[in-house]
Amino acid sequence: MSWEANRWTAKTPSELYHTLGPHGVDELIRNGLADVWRALPEEGRTIEAAIGAAREVADYNTGVWRKIRQPSPAAFFEGLRPTNADGHFRQAMVLCWMMMPRSGGRKVSDALKIISQIFERNLAAWREDNATFTGTRAKPTRKGSAKKAPKKVRKGKSKAQAKRATAKK
Repeated sequence: MSWEANRWTAKTPSELYHTLGPHGVDELIRNGLADVWRALPEEGRTIEAAIGAAREVADYNTGVWRKIRQPSPAAFFEGLRPTNADGHFRQAMVLCWMMMPRSGGRKVSDALKIISQIFERNLAAWREDNATFTGTRAKPTRKGSAKKAPKKVRKGKSKAQAKRATAKK
């Protein structure tokens, strides 16, 4: 472990939060997204391609973390690919873990939920910004793309209609 990494791991979660701020994890995710964008070839640089590539980075790294049985610095960086985007994404995951309160125990699954929320929030912002700057409508997000269930249609008269009908007689 480098001296710098050792310096950060010696801090408590509240000290890290105080130093790096509530935006620390979000900033690392955004840096990873920017790396994904810049790594795409110019001729294929579209919002859809970038979101697909970003999802691939996120899916790979969260998949590695889902396999962790005993959290440790070595386990957190196992299988790390040599791209800037992967490095930023993994750093965001580690920072999230380190900033989580230690009392009551920490779970890798909880860190992954937090990372997923921040990642999805950033992708939604990308879509919105893309629509703003290109003048095109944003496609629905993964969560919003599900079709809504049709409203239930009652057979026969409602209670209010039945009362009115009997009142008229």
